[in-house]
Amino acid sequence: MSPSTNSRVPAAPKDPEPAESRGSTPEQERARDLRETDERVTRAIDEAKLAAAKLVRPRGRADGDESLHQRLARRTGTGLTSFGLVLEGLESALEADEAERILAGFPGVRATVVYQPGRAWVTAPDDIAPDVLIAALAEHGIGAYLTRNSLRRRATRLDASPRRRPAVPAAAQQMAEARVRRREATQRREGSNEALFTARALVTKTRFVVSLLLSIPVLVLSLHVPWQFDWWQWVCAGLTTIVALWGGWPFHRAMLASMRRRMSALDGASAAAILLAWAWSLGEIVLGDAGKIGFTTTPTWFAFHYERSSPAELFLDVACGVTVLLLGGRLATRYNRVRTGAAMNVLRIPADRHVTVVRKAGKASKPEKRRVPIAELNIGEDVLVPPGQIIPVDGVVVGGASRVDSRVVGGGPVPKETKVNSRVWAGSLNLDQRLKVRVARTGSKTRAAAIQRWVQAAIREEDAAHQVAVRSASVLVPWSMLLALVAFGIWWLVSGGAGGAFAVALAILIGIAPVALAMSTSTALRIGILSAAERGLLIRDAEAFRSLASADSVMFNRVGTLTAGEMHVLQVAAVGGENPELVLRVAGALMMESDHPVSAAIVRACRVSRDTDPGGDVPHWIDVHHVEIDDDGAFIGQAELPVVTSDGDVEKRFVEASLWRPRDMSALDERMAVAAMGGGTPLVISWRGKVRGVITVGEDIKPDAVEAIDELEEMGVDTIMITRDPYPVARRFADRLGISRVYAGIVPGRKAAAVRGVHSGGETVVMVGGSDVAECLRVADVGVMMDADAGVDDLEIEESDVVSLRSRVSSIPEAISLARDVTRTMGGNIAFAWGYNIAVLVLSVAGVLHPLIAALLMVASGLWIEWRSRRLNRIMGRGGIRPALTRRFSRGG
Repeated sequence: MSPSTNSRVPAAPKDPEPAESRGSTPEQERARDLRETDERVTRAIDEAKLAAAKLVRPRGRADGDESLHQRLARRTGTGLTSFGLVLEGLESALEADEAERILAGFPGVRATVVYQPGRAWVTAPDDIAPDVLIAALAEHGIGAYLTRNSLRRRATRLDASPRRRPAVPAAAQQMAEARVRRREATQRREGSNEALFTARALVTKTRFVVSLLLSIPVLVLSLHVPWQFDWWQWVCAGLTTIVALWGGWPFHRAMLASMRRRMSALDGASAAAILLAWAWSLGEIVLGDAGKIGFTTTPTWFAFHYERSSPAELFLDVACGVTVLLLGGRLATRYNRVRTGAAMNVLRIPADRHVTVVRKAGKASKPEKRRVPIAELNIGEDVLVPPGQIIPVDGVVVGGASRVDSRVVGGGPVPKETKVNSRVWAGSLNLDQRLKVRVARTGSKTRAAAIQRWVQAAIREEDAAHQVAVRSASVLVPWSMLLALVAFGIWWLVSGGAGGAFAVALAILIGIAPVALAMSTSTALRIGILSAAERGLLIRDAEAFRSLASADSVMFNRVGTLTAGEMHVLQVAAVGGENPELVLRVAGALMMESDHPVSAAIVRACRVSRDTDPGGDVPHWIDVHHVEIDDDGAFIGQAELPVVTSDGDVEKRFVEASLWRPRDMSALDERMAVAAMGGGTPLVISWRGKVRGVITVGEDIKPDAVEAIDELEEMGVDTIMITRDPYPVARRFADRLGISRVYAGIVPGRKAAAVRGVHSGGETVVMVGGSDVAECLRVADVGVMMDADAGVDDLEIEESDVVSLRSRVSSIPEAISLARDVTRTMGGNIAFAWGYNIAVLVLSVAGVLHPLIAALLMVASGLWIEWRSRRLNRIMGRGGIRPALTRRFSRGG
């Protein structure tokens, strides 16, 4: 700072006399204003802090231990609110009724308590906080807390009454338009090859019918010379003007938009041909000799037949014919596409559909039947489904017996008999008798909703692939225009007549079929996705189709894919001096917490053995601690077992016990090895470092497994089984099915490496298994998850490329056959489309293709590709199985 600037800074006054009384300079007044502004800002900040502290203080208690759950539960609003409570400590249905009476005792509170799965659905005034109800239940020994969804909903509410968000449609529209402009500007800068489609809403039946009726006299008069009366050309020009401009407006609109946005319109070449034919003819009539009275013209089918001295050449018939053929072809393609997309509507279950639910009502809590929308159903409630109606929820049958058609959700081609404790899925059709279904999942959590999301995601992938095909096909449009211009000039110079040259240019513009090329893969792929879904096969995208079609190896995880039903214990063999019952109970204690089918079978057998023989020398209950599963899949823990001491006494001690599936028989003596190879899956039990016995677990082979394996082998696909069982056991099992190769002794942690090894050998691998081998599904070329009871979580895992909802081995050859049909059709469509376009261009340049014939061939090429793609439905329906998604959805309940 300069000295002169420092000299202007006022010194602080030495006396308390105000500055105003002494007079002040402008600099002093500005400094005083700044100080006053700073003081006002400081006061405002202090007041804001004080207000914020007052607002926060009621929530932040002195003890500071209030949890987020409590703060969320304390939020309030206005009017009535609904929420769910998870109840703990309910020992019986009587306690559930007591909890319902406690909740209903509060003024304005309505509550429904479901004993299983322990839920309370409450509607209460906002001035009654949930923690008040929770405290009332706690006084009677019932623990309760808000469900996760209720917490989420209450977390989004305000402490005061919610303010309405102002509606700003104009601003929203402006922002949307600005985003569109920015995207288009980016595409122009980057030179995008994005293509524009003709607006489907403009291609209507009315436009087609009117254009057809107006075009008939033009075509008849142009092609039949004896009917050409005086002034006929003027009448035809008027009719053609309406057809070419109004009838062809959808195509002209797309072409103009493409010019403005520097993009390509698929129908741009045809639109240009219509306008050029109309403008050429109108110019000949108005300015040339074609407008004279008595003018007649003879149709010329080949360009080299046009006479050099011809007074005029009219192409009114070309303008009208191309317009009508384009409108008719686009209408046919559009309606076929709409019917294809409508097939998935069966999976949509309207939330406003009313169903009959059994609920408790009133002080007496008597069950009553009510008609409520599906959106108001709660988990644990009972829904009545009459015969002939769609089951609206996922759940379990608790009353009645009937046949249920569940093909739409992968239940198989034949209706299944359902009874009490049978599992049913939303979207299934009840055929015979009334069922009472207990709700397990509703809305977006149902299996039908998950299937719908899967198929929609596959369709989005197909749309992305279609966009790539469209961009490639749209390149034909500018090149055809350039070729038409060059051909026009060459023909004019060689023949000396403009009429023939113009006919050649029109044939080039009209004859190319970028639409047929664009839809050559997308239509077949979409039909393949939907047809597979109708048969219980969910295929993710086009890449999965191609990999399935080229597959030469299929690996099956043995458990759950090749076997069916619950596993059961076949044999318990103990070494000399050991009790087989003790061996079984030690194994059951170690595997108690595992949900694997083998573990469930051993635990179930252990309980049956304990119940049938509660006495004896074997302990009724064996305590285990610190159970771990090592990398090889072995169960290791500390088990309390009777041990003989050095004095000959028997006392209980904690010893290390383990259970594992042997890779070979080297660790077993001769007797135990024979028991392990007797059939089924062997498990070895040992404690204190010695083998004590072998448990053999088995299950039934799926009825269609042998036939499916034979079909895969006939298709040239090598079959492989991967399992943890020893090789002799696995080989014997594989021989029963006819499987070629066996990978035995593979622990779960090494199965993915085995799949990689097969893939590294140059084979295209399809891995088939459940969600327990998700890593194997991920590393394979195609991962097929096979699970008839697949829920929402299983359907939405990212590792699987294909999901077989029917859990039948025959679905694997069916999926491969379907993929081969789809890829073969797509390849044939692409070859036909390119061959057609090249042939049309050659014939047009040679002058042997009339523009009207070129238009007819162009439309026919698109319809031919559409027909070839739709032929897949008939090919895949040869087995006599009616697609499940073709039936109508009943809205009644």
